[in-house]
Amino acid sequence: MDRNTVIGFILIFGLMLAWMYTTMPSQEELERQRQERLAQDTIPEEQEDRDIRFEEDVTDAESGADETDADQPSLGIFGYRSAIDTVSTWVETPLYRVRFTNMGGGPASFHLKEHHRWDSGTVQLMSDTTRSAYSLEFLSTENYNIETDRLLFRPISPEPQVTLSEGENTTIQYELLLEDESRLIYTYTIDADSYQILLSITFEGVEHHISGRSFELVWKPAIPPTERDIESEAQYTSAYSYAGEVLEEFQSTDEGYRESIITGNVSWVASKSKFFTQIMKSQQPTDGAILTSELWMNPEDDIMVHDYSTALRTRLSDTGSYNYQLYLGPLEYYRLRDYDTTAYDMVDTGFGFMRWFSDPFVKYIILPFFAFIGDLTGNMGVTIILFAILVKIVLYPLTKKSFESMAAMRELQPEMEAIKEKYKDDPQKQQQATMKLFKTAKVNPLGSCLPNLLQIPVLITFWRFFQNAIEVRQEPFLWATDLSAPDILLNLPFTIPFMGSHIAGFVLLMTATMVVQMRVSGQGNTASNPALKMMQYVLPVMLLVIFNRLSSGLSLYYLVYNALSIAQQLLINKQMDHVKLMESVDKKKAKEMKKEKRLEEKKARKEKNKQPVD
Repeated sequence: MDRNTVIGFILIFGLMLAWMYTTMPSQEELERQRQERLAQDTIPEEQEDRDIRFEEDVTDAESGADETDADQPSLGIFGYRSAIDTVSTWVETPLYRVRFTNMGGGPASFHLKEHHRWDSGTVQLMSDTTRSAYSLEFLSTENYNIETDRLLFRPISPEPQVTLSEGENTTIQYELLLEDESRLIYTYTIDADSYQILLSITFEGVEHHISGRSFELVWKPAIPPTERDIESEAQYTSAYSYAGEVLEEFQSTDEGYRESIITGNVSWVASKSKFFTQIMKSQQPTDGAILTSELWMNPEDDIMVHDYSTALRTRLSDTGSYNYQLYLGPLEYYRLRDYDTTAYDMVDTGFGFMRWFSDPFVKYIILPFFAFIGDLTGNMGVTIILFAILVKIVLYPLTKKSFESMAAMRELQPEMEAIKEKYKDDPQKQQQATMKLFKTAKVNPLGSCLPNLLQIPVLITFWRFFQNAIEVRQEPFLWATDLSAPDILLNLPFTIPFMGSHIAGFVLLMTATMVVQMRVSGQGNTASNPALKMMQYVLPVMLLVIFNRLSSGLSLYYLVYNALSIAQQLLINKQMDHVKLMESVDKKKAKEMKKEKRLEEKKARKEKNKQPVD
């Protein structure tokens, strides 16, 4: 690794540092947002505690639904009540436990069994537990805005508890009966082995009461935070739409309400947090989509709440039946691939300009390796170590040339210093003599730079992948309890900019191995170049600051990779034939000195022949 390589890495990490700085709100901005929110009288009520027990969910939902129903304004024909009591149905599968309610006729809470919050609480995908997360919305012919999550449906299958075993499925049905006996029927089909739920909406005369011949299926609740670092999680919380083979992200960073309207046929829409998502996909052509965001500051903890809503707009047709595929669960590649091959593109695997490399690298190399080896080892930390070894083996031809060049450059250092001293007043001759030395010793000065630059796409991919991969989420290794989060060894009583208020363990070890690697490679060992010598400490400290808040799986990977690089460099240093290298240089120098001597003798004879004869 020569000076040009070090400068290149510094520029790259400088860009990453700038990106992190621009995406994090300043303390002044957070305080301004808090004050603005406190100045308003419309602060939303704090959401129900996410640790609430399932039975409490049911009680709160029923009481909340009754109050809403009592205060409901007149909705014309849609104000007719075919049911007066709220009824809940629990469906339990090996993957999740979901509560359906007739207040809106749909799921009101969705608890994942295989995933937990950072504090060991259950992951709940719906922030509002009082009514259906899905709502059909339209304008009635009587000019009322109808939102079906505020209407009481009649359960067609009123069983209070349904338990599914592997391979089983069930259906849950609700009907909204109007005064003229027209009906709106929801049918949910639940598969015990999947996070997918099929929803069929059937209109039996209700379509005649819809103005404009169109309706929207809306997902309303926010996905509650699940990670310790809520601010970091918020950076990956957003909504998406997929239309015309183009994935569009909708994300807001400013407090308040924002809206994005997409026209034409939209394949699917989704909202997601860092590791979990809900997706709606229509099996019939759609007429557009609406994505909304509402960000507000919670005055209790000064944390910005990110609330994204998604809607698919559909025009009424003569069929009277509309089918949707719903997905509620983790951002796992193989499950999302079974749902829709484009859905995993929501996961950030690399910066935009690198997606051409990072997406296939993650999908076809990293994830298959993690899935296969992870099942064999049963430990994701061991899997990361084995993957680092594999990458080192694959890149060995490139790194070998790089390390050989660094070793040769170190051996030639005395000769290079002699050239600098000899031509210290003539930079041009100094450069020419140095290049001649490289040619004589058959050393490529770029040999240590180009292989490292070719590894940049891999570095960037791992940088993003370990931050967003649910495959390493809450996977323990040694003292780390979650390889997708920092492995905090020490909490600090103060906050260091960019670094945070803690010290991570694997980052410290990674930094130490980087210092050792630079010393073993000879980088910075030359006292005549103090700037380059200082670089062996500056770059590791930069990485310590940047990596300290990132995934411990990422730090573990580079710790192992650096350790392998140290071993490889020591082996190459040992194999480097110093005598042979210097003999070739000395032989070339002797040949050049002999040539220069002949030229001087020839010049002397010419001068002698020019002298006049007495």
